[in-house]
Amino acid sequence: MNKKLLIVLLIGLFLVEGAMAIGITPGRSTFDYSPGSVKNVDFSVINSEDKVIDVVVLVQGEFNESISVSEVSFSMQPGESKTLKYGFTMPPNLSPGSHLSEVVAVQLPGRSVTSEAFVGAAVGVATQIIVDVPYPGKYLDASLNVIGPSDDGEVTFVMPLLSRGELDVVKANAIVEIFGPFNDQIDRLNTNTVSVNSGERKEIVANWNPEVAPGQYRAVATLVYDEETRKIEKTFSVGERLLEIDGVDVNDFRLGGIAKFEVLVSNQWSDAINGVFAEMSVFNKAGEVMAEIKSPTYDIHSLEKKLMVLFWDTAGVSRGEYDATILLKYSDKSDQHDFKLDVRDDEINVIGIGYVISSEDTGGGLFSNGLVVFLVVLVVVLVIVNLLWFLYLRKKIAKK
Repeated sequence: MNKKLLIVLLIGLFLVEGAMAIGITPGRSTFDYSPGSVKNVDFSVINSEDKVIDVVVLVQGEFNESISVSEVSFSMQPGESKTLKYGFTMPPNLSPGSHLSEVVAVQLPGRSVTSEAFVGAAVGVATQIIVDVPYPGKYLDASLNVIGPSDDGEVTFVMPLLSRGELDVVKANAIVEIFGPFNDQIDRLNTNTVSVNSGERKEIVANWNPEVAPGQYRAVATLVYDEETRKIEKTFSVGERLLEIDGVDVNDFRLGGIAKFEVLVSNQWSDAINGVFAEMSVFNKAGEVMAEIKSPTYDIHSLEKKLMVLFWDTAGVSRGEYDATILLKYSDKSDQHDFKLDVRDDEINVIGIGYVISSEDTGGGLFSNGLVVFLVVLVVVLVIVNLLWFLYLRKKIAKK
């Protein structure tokens, strides 16, 4: 490895941007419909920046008149995590389906040094309140995710299914038709078949090995369950993967507290990619989703590296290994990364993806990584060698 390459690597690491100053957890709370019932929910706002910030809390969406928040404005010290509570009274006569509101924590811009005016842009994060009202009879809520292409070129079509009806679904599967740029059908795939009980979540999957030119393609999935059918379309790209996850970092963790996941993402494409976000799911021993968390949305410039931040509240979580997955979503793509979380009293080890830094490390962020230390030491050694070589030549020339 030559000196220029080492210097480029170091400069790239020093140019990695910091994360958002404000976070919120949990990202979502979902309730079954029970008219008139009252839900009291704790949530936490996190100031991950090294300065005092002012925060206001707002309620928006369908239930804005049914939700009250314990505090609506406050200041936060650097690194502080503040626990708040909202009360939610479910309104009567909601229609079948999913209903959404949000409690939004907004970080106010700082005040001008010379006046009382605010400068900069406000930053907001939200915790969602979702109420699921069951449909009469049988009803599957479905979406279509296109994952890949993977390193071996395979594209996976995943359809998450949620039974929102009052009755169980005995048999559900889908036919996936793939169309090319000129709307010609290229292939036809069949997913696996599952049964889905009322209120249950399952997935059906079809795999495709494309032997096509790079470009935009369209998938049309026809979902068939018992006597019902539905079509879902998704446009996707076949070609080079645009974004890569370089590593996952968890610092200063204590079991029962809030774990801050920093996901380092690099854009290998020649253009900026906007509207990028990550969704992480953690599964219990039975394979059920025990936590779903989502990052803010980021814009990543060409050849840029950026940290995406997700917060996981580990209250009630036991020590042990948990399966987890991160969906990196941008444009029409969903890149899935599966890994394991080794949860301990004072650290979380991420097994199967990137690097890991525990709370016992004395350094901060990326610069506690042993590789970086090695590179810095190597650069210093090369500088010293070059200086000694220069002095030797200068002395030799002087003797002549």
